[in-house]
Amino acid sequence: MKILLCSVPDGALRQTVPIIPRGPHTASPSMRPIFPLGILRVLSSAQEHGYTGEIYDINNLRPTDDELIKNIKKVNPDVIGLSGPLSHCYPFIKHISKLVRKHFPDIWIIVGGNVTGSAHILLKKTETDIAVVGDGEIPFLKLLKFFEDNLKRDLEKLDQIKNIPGLVFLDEGKICFTGFAEQLPAHKMNFPSYDIWEDGLEKFGGDRNLIYEVFNKVNSIGELVSLAEERSHQTEEFQKLFQKYKGKRIGRIQTSKGCVAKCTFCQRATHGYRSFGSETLEERVIELKKKYDIGVLSVDDENFGSDQKKSYECAKIFKKHGIFWNAEGARASTVTYESLKFYKENNMMAVRFGIETGSAKMLEVMEKKTTKEKVYNAIKNCKDLNINTAVEVMMIGMPGETRDTVIETAEYAASLRYLVGNDWNTSYPVWAAAIPGTPLYEYCQQIGVIGTSIEEEEDYLIRLADDMEGEGILNYLNKTDADRKELNFWVYIYRYIGKKAYVNEIIKNNKSIIKIIKEIYKECFKESYRTLKADFVRRVDKKYSFKQNLQQTISVFTKFLIAFFTPFLPKKVLLYFLKKISDIKYKNLERFRVKNGRQRYNFFIEPKSIRNDLKFTNERYLKSKRPIENSLRSIVKENSAILATQFNEEEKILDKIAKMQ
Repeated sequence: MKILLCSVPDGALRQTVPIIPRGPHTASPSMRPIFPLGILRVLSSAQEHGYTGEIYDINNLRPTDDELIKNIKKVNPDVIGLSGPLSHCYPFIKHISKLVRKHFPDIWIIVGGNVTGSAHILLKKTETDIAVVGDGEIPFLKLLKFFEDNLKRDLEKLDQIKNIPGLVFLDEGKICFTGFAEQLPAHKMNFPSYDIWEDGLEKFGGDRNLIYEVFNKVNSIGELVSLAEERSHQTEEFQKLFQKYKGKRIGRIQTSKGCVAKCTFCQRATHGYRSFGSETLEERVIELKKKYDIGVLSVDDENFGSDQKKSYECAKIFKKHGIFWNAEGARASTVTYESLKFYKENNMMAVRFGIETGSAKMLEVMEKKTTKEKVYNAIKNCKDLNINTAVEVMMIGMPGETRDTVIETAEYAASLRYLVGNDWNTSYPVWAAAIPGTPLYEYCQQIGVIGTSIEEEEDYLIRLADDMEGEGILNYLNKTDADRKELNFWVYIYRYIGKKAYVNEIIKNNKSIIKIIKEIYKECFKESYRTLKADFVRRVDKKYSFKQNLQQTISVFTKFLIAFFTPFLPKKVLLYFLKKISDIKYKNLERFRVKNGRQRYNFFIEPKSIRNDLKFTNERYLKSKRPIENSLRSIVKENSAILATQFNEEEKILDKIAKMQ
């Protein structure tokens, strides 16, 4: 039996430029290679049981359609697995599966990854035969036993796999879900070798040494600490480390899988939280260091530190082998000063917390189960221990979001920026996206902003994956009571009310007027002038027309003038002027609206009808007696009772998949 497992790109189909090898004729540096760890683990598990297979890294190689089919013909597989770790992979899943079915009509097509939160769409709108929901190691292994006896695709035989948990398929046109997948116990979770990945890069990309192109290199302090570089990262300690590790490769590794939290915007296809065995970690670290010249590791966990004993063991192994490392995900309520101190002593350079908001109300909606104070203290501990962290990781646009909650988040972000020693230049917030398999997605369907027909859901997935043309708000689907102009205004609130709050932090923390003036000049005016020059160089160019350059020049200077007057204007006056400016700028967004025809972006979608009685309004919030009542999960449950929907069998199955958590 011939098995081929493939990584699949995310985003719109227009992006087909190879990511590796890196260079002037490949993708931009912003498109970083992805490690296909999921399919490596699945194939590694199959190999342990005597099966053989190959890895085709379509995501990083980005072949043309002709190259894709030519490469698949090199294997002529009986089974092909497509890995979609994000819902944004849907357009490529559909396109690739269609090509495969056309040229290989008798092949079995399996899809795994978080994209299977939309399993019904995959099965009815693409050429997918079977979707694997949750961890793939055990279900795929059991499927292989079925395929051994059914090498030629025969959908009538699928009733034989109804006893394998973790599968979704069509049975006489109806959705059949066998329940959530069995998971490997923690002690059996391992760190797969990259050898088979290298073999695939040689076979399908022409050179096994392309594996070295996948690793990022330490070319800046930001890359050293795996964060968008800020001034707070440029301490003497990290400048020395940068000089020591400059040019070294950055490896990625996981020490745990899953998450202890249930944030209502986050898909939880993997149930529970499991730590990998530290016994095999050391062997993997040695291999990464010797074979791939790794000097720095990004620990790609969602919840590093939740199993403190295992996390301590991992930290000690990293230090033992001279590896400096960063934790990509941790909960602020999990780590303590003592644990951070231990990690720092064992070569931790940075940690990233899921902060998301500065509003207590929105923390409840998101079900973060933490407080602003706990997060602030965790950031302060990092500052005191000289551990780098990111403070500008805010999200806006969840149900219940208002102008006031955005102001709270902006002011909170400013207090964190000041705490760690960054200037007042804020970045744009992330807009909350409804991902299938989350309470947020289910809520959007309940109130009517995402349709419930398969055509409407597919259209949403395609728009969700589309490029954003540099305007993040364009891909935002409105889940709030605000209109589009107000939503656009929130971006200005976040940036400039945040700057105003930063000035207030300076005033609050300095008793001397001279010190206040000096600090405002250094952190605010001087930085704004530097930004003005950078924006002018970036946005004004001889190759553009006079009209374009004039518009860009006006925009750049307007941005500078707003920032310049921000410290002097009262908050209410500043908000008034910001609203006027944002309304004028809103016209730039309107050019993306399709007047007649299908909308390209979620921002301009007009729902057929809205159930205002199911919306999470401020009145509903004020009536609540406990924080958990404001969790979007509770609101969805309450809405379900109001709807009192009588599900048919297929709808019951889809409801189970939708409630993956």
